[in-house]
Amino acid sequence: MVNGHEKMTADGVELTPCAVVDLDGTLLRGNSFRLFIRFLAGKLRREGRYASLSRMIALLAARRLRLISHVGMKYPIHRLASRIVTDAELADFTNRILLPAVNAPLLDELKRLKASGHCLLLATAAPDLYVPQLSLQLGFDAWTATSLSSTLKDYAENRGARKRDRALDFARQHGCIIAVVATDHEDDLPLLLLPDLRRLLVNPTPVLRTKLSESSLTFHEF
Repeated sequence: MVNGHEKMTADGVELTPCAVVDLDGTLLRGNSFRLFIRFLAGKLRREGRYASLSRMIALLAARRLRLISHVGMKYPIHRLASRIVTDAELADFTNRILLPAVNAPLLDELKRLKASGHCLLLATAAPDLYVPQLSLQLGFDAWTATSLSSTLKDYAENRGARKRDRALDFARQHGCIIAVVATDHEDDLPLLLLPDLRRLLVNPTPVLRTKLSESSLTFHEF
């Protein structure tokens, strides 16, 4: 303990423990992007933007029929929202829709970790539209999310190895070491396979539970 806070060492260097937390299905009871699509549809209806609303509905239908990829559906919606949704509307979405859906017991655990000296990193594949506001509201130290690119070809979701690498970059740049990972999905196996972790699983998928057990990795179902 240093000044009442936990510290960890690596190669003799004192590091701050970091908790990396997934959003959808973990910190949030539900999927934030689906909630945002409903919010955006309501805005488009109210403002009479029926052409944009029709295009979005067509994208959702094409995805449901598997005519386009998830990214092919997500990118144009992310791009549209970045152009027309105001900061005030993003704050309203965060406060009125996302915050009530937060997993309160997990948030309490994260507050305990922060009080003991952990830094908190919110790491999600959600678009970077509302993640900064939510991160700030919930007391996270930093966030990483899917950023908007100039073209669909360059649009890369913040998941899997990309999310792991961004989390490791954050840790290196801020004198941290990843000590806790909280998630619900096997997409985060690259993070969960890091050594010396406390793994918190929130309603984990059967695939995730099986893969960790097969690898003899300990975990706690939160």
